[in-house]
Amino acid sequence: MKRRDLVKLLLEAGFVSKEGKGDHEKWAHPLLKRPVTITQTREVSPGVTRIVLNAIDEVRNMS
Repeated sequence: MKRRDLVKLLLEAGFVSKEGKGDHEKWAHPLLKRPVTITQTREVSPGVTRIVLNAIDEVRNMS
């Protein structure tokens, strides 16, 4: 999945960007205890995409 599409989904779900390290970004949501980390590359790997989409689903199920 393209990074910009993933970022759009994160923003729509209420995540906010936190300080990352190197080419990584941390995204946090007030309802989740742990942040989600994505790389700043054009294409995000399928494994990271799956983790992010699961976190978004988890937030949507909480609210």
